[in-house]
Amino acid sequence: MEREGICSICGKPGVMHSCKLCGRLVCSECYDFKRGLCKICAAKFT
Repeated sequence: MEREGICSICGKPGVMHSCKLCGRLVCSECYDFKRGLCKICAAKFT
């Protein structure tokens, strides 16, 4: 899901993506598109 906002991880404004695990709204740089997770949650599975 995409919406406008401020990234919960890096603080950048713009289009946000919602993490499927924790629900954080994060920017494209902080989002793992393959898994649908923010980079914090994705790191738990690597």
